[in-house]
Amino acid sequence: MTILYKVEGKEFSKDSVFPHKMVLCSVSTRNIVAFSALQSAIVPSSHGGEAGDGSLPGAGLAVGASNSHVYVCDIVTPWEYYKVCSSKSLISVLQWSPNGEQLLLGFVGGRVEIWQPKNQSINLWLLQCHATVPSEDIVQALFFHNGKGVIFNPQKKDHTYYAEKFERQEQQKPTLCGFGGVPSEGCVLLTSSGLLAAFGLPGLQKTTTSGGGGGAEGPAHEILELTPTLHSIGISRSFIEHCSMSPNPSGALNVAFSCGWQQQLVQCFRVSLSLEGELGLEQHLTIKSESQASIFLGPLDGRRISHLKWTRVASENVIFIAYACPDGSGSQLEQWTLTRRHQSVHALLQGGGGSNSKPNEFVQSESWEQVGKVQLNASLADISVTRLSVSAPDCCQVYAILQDNSVQVLEPNSLKQLNHTQFEKVSDASGGVRFVSGDLTPTSQMLLIFDSHAQLHAMQAPLVKQTGSSLLLLEYCIVTGCDASDVLLLNLGNLEALVEKLTDNFTRQPSYVRHYYYANFLALKSNLCRVQQQEFDNLIILHAISTTFKSLLRPSDLGFQDKGPADNLAIKLAESIPDVDTVMLNLDAKDFTVEPVMLQSLQQLIQWVTDLALNMLHRLPEEVMKSKLSGKRPNYDISRDIVAIGSLRELLVMIRIWGLLNTQCLPVYTKTMDNIDVLVILFRLLTRLAQNPAEPDEMLLDECSLLSKQLLIPQPTKFSPTTLLSAQGFAAVKSGQLQFTSLVEPTCLQDMETEEVVFSRSVKDGVSNLQLGARPTTIRRCARCGFVFVNNASKVAKTSALKAWFSKWLHCHCGGFWKQIN
Repeated sequence: MTILYKVEGKEFSKDSVFPHKMVLCSVSTRNIVAFSALQSAIVPSSHGGEAGDGSLPGAGLAVGASNSHVYVCDIVTPWEYYKVCSSKSLISVLQWSPNGEQLLLGFVGGRVEIWQPKNQSINLWLLQCHATVPSEDIVQALFFHNGKGVIFNPQKKDHTYYAEKFERQEQQKPTLCGFGGVPSEGCVLLTSSGLLAAFGLPGLQKTTTSGGGGGAEGPAHEILELTPTLHSIGISRSFIEHCSMSPNPSGALNVAFSCGWQQQLVQCFRVSLSLEGELGLEQHLTIKSESQASIFLGPLDGRRISHLKWTRVASENVIFIAYACPDGSGSQLEQWTLTRRHQSVHALLQGGGGSNSKPNEFVQSESWEQVGKVQLNASLADISVTRLSVSAPDCCQVYAILQDNSVQVLEPNSLKQLNHTQFEKVSDASGGVRFVSGDLTPTSQMLLIFDSHAQLHAMQAPLVKQTGSSLLLLEYCIVTGCDASDVLLLNLGNLEALVEKLTDNFTRQPSYVRHYYYANFLALKSNLCRVQQQEFDNLIILHAISTTFKSLLRPSDLGFQDKGPADNLAIKLAESIPDVDTVMLNLDAKDFTVEPVMLQSLQQLIQWVTDLALNMLHRLPEEVMKSKLSGKRPNYDISRDIVAIGSLRELLVMIRIWGLLNTQCLPVYTKTMDNIDVLVILFRLLTRLAQNPAEPDEMLLDECSLLSKQLLIPQPTKFSPTTLLSAQGFAAVKSGQLQFTSLVEPTCLQDMETEEVVFSRSVKDGVSNLQLGARPTTIRRCARCGFVFVNNASKVAKTSALKAWFSKWLHCHCGGFWKQIN
C-alpha cells in the first residue's frame, strides 16, 4: 500500500485541538472531504456561517476557544480547504447526502442542520434547513436511501455492454416512497437515549438566484425549520454508547447499538418508515421499529466495546465489533454474520391451519455467528469497509485504522491480514499526533485519514486480486455518476491506454446508451485528457452549443414533416457539398427562422464556434507535421474527430442562414482583404477535412497555412489550475510521497509554461466567451479545471435562449465545484 500525500495544518496546531480529539470526516460521491475540528485560533475565512445557534450563515463571527468548525476540501487539491460553518456546540455526526450536494451536521444538544453549497461554489455554504430534538445528543444519522444501486463485479470486465457489466440492485427499495413510488428525501436520526427522529426534506430551493460578489451575501434566503417525527427504538429508553446504521434491501434501516450498562449485549433493530394519511390530504411520517436477533457476547474480561460497524458484504449482513483492552495494549476486532436456518418443528406443533394444508416441518430463524476474530497491536481509531456494492467477499476489504498511526488491511470473514502500512510513528517530537478517523472514497481506491490535529493523510487502497480493474472502475463511474478522481490519481502512468480502451468500449454501446451517458463520458474524458495536456474541453462546449442552437429550430409545417430541421440538415450535409450557399438553397429557410433579438444575444457563442473552427484548421498543418516527425499521435485531437467536424459544419450552415435574418449576429474578424468570406472558407475546408480526417491531403494543408495571412487568428484561452490531476501532478505523484501545507499552493504542481498572447493578463469567461479584464470582481472559477464563469450571468440574460444556455452551467463540465472569487 502506497502513501500518497500528507497535508500539514498551520491553523490546527496542538493547542487548537481539545482533549476530546474529536475529528470527524466523511467523503462524498463527488470526492469532497468534509471534516470537523475543535479549534481555538481564528481562521481567516468568512465564507461559512455559524451553526448550532440559529444565526444567519455568512455572518462574521469571533471564533472562540470552545468553537468547533466544519471544513471541506477536494482530494485533487487537498491543501486548499474551505469553512462550512462554526458552532459553539460539539459536532457529533457528519454525513453526506447520496448525491454529494448536501451535508448533514448533528450536534450535541439535539440540533441537526442541512448545509448546501451556494451556486455550487465549494467556498460558499448556506444553511437550508434545521431540526431540533430537545435535550438529546445526536449519535448517528443517515439520509434516506433512494433505492438505486449498481453491483460491481470484476469478473464481468470482459463483457462489452454496460447492461451486462453492471447489474442493477433490483431488490433494493427506497427508504420512503412518495406519490407514484418516487423516492423521498429525508434523514433518520438516533439519539443517545434511544430516540429515533425522522424528517423529510422538502424540495430545497436552488441557490442560484441569491448571492453576489465582494463578500456580500445578497438577500437573506429562507431557512426552513423542520419538525421531526419521534419514536423510541425500544420498549424503554437506553444509554447508547456506540451505534451503527445501514440501509436494508427491503427499504428498512438496520440499527445496532450497545448500551453503557449492558456491555455484553449488542441490540439490533429494523426501522421502517411510511407515510400515513389519505392521498391528496396532509400525510404524516410514521416510524416503526422491530427488534431483531441480537448479539450476546461472552465474558469481556475488562474489555469494553469501542466501535460498531453494520454493513453488507456480498449481500450478507455483517457487524464488526471492536473492543478496547483494559491495559491499553491493543484491541480486538470480531466479525459477526447474520445467518438464516431452517429450524425443525416438533411433531406436536406441526399442525396445519386446515384439513388440506401441509404441516409446518421447518421454521426459518435468524442468528448471529462469529466468523472471524483478530488481535490488533494498538487501539483502534476507526473502521472502514469497501463502499462498492461488490458481488463476492473477495472483492471487499476491511481497513483497521490504528492509533499508532498504522493501517491494517483485513480480509472479510477470516479477518486475515492482507497488508500493513505504517505512517509516521507516534512520538514526543510529533506532539503525540494519532489517527482518529478515516473514510474511503466512493470507488474505495483511496483511504483518507485524519489525525488528532486535523491533518489529512491519503494512501492507496486498491482492490486486491483484480488486475486490470481500472477500466471497469472508470466505466462504473460513468454508469453511476460517481466522481473518478481517485481512480485517475492511482493510474496516472497508464492513462493513454485507458483513454483508448474507454473510448473504444463506449462507441460499442447502443445509441440510446451512448446518449444517456454522454455527459458523464465527456466529463471523465476531459479529466483524462487534461492530465495528458490534450485539449478536450472544446468538444464539451461545442456539444452544449450545438444542442442549444438546435433547440431553437422549429419546423414550419408540423403536418408534413417526419423529421425535424436538424435531421434534414444532417441528411443534406452527408452529401459532402463543399459550398455552404448550395446547402442553404436545398433547405427550407422557414425551418431555421429565429427572432433577430434572440440571434443577437447569441453572437458571442456564434463567435466561439467560428473561432474554434478557425483555430483547428490553422493548427492542422503543424499537428500533422508533429505526428509525422514523432511517429505518434495524441489520444484525442478535435481535428480528427468526425463528430466534432460534423457539428461544426452544421453550425456554420445555421449561422449562415441566421446572418441573413440579422447581420449583427455574425462573427467579427480582422481581415487583410475585404473580399474574404470567412464562413464560406471555413465550411469548404471542413468539408474536405471530413472526407479523410486521419490523413488530410496536401492541398488542404496548404490552404490551411494561408489562413493566418488572410485574417487575424484569435488565440485560444488556456486554463491551467494547480491540481494533482495534471501533467505536473503525475510527475509529483510518481516521485514519491508528497507533503503539502494547508492554504499554501505547492510550487511543484504549478504550470510554469507561459504564452505571449493577446489579453495574456485578461480573464476570459469560458461560458459567455467574453473578456472580463485583468481583475474581474464577480466570477466563479472551477476548482479543478480552472474554467471561468461570470457570477449572476443568468440575471442579466435578456432572452430565453441565453437563459437556457446559462442554466446548462449549474455544474462545471468536468464535474468539479465552482469557487467564488471576489
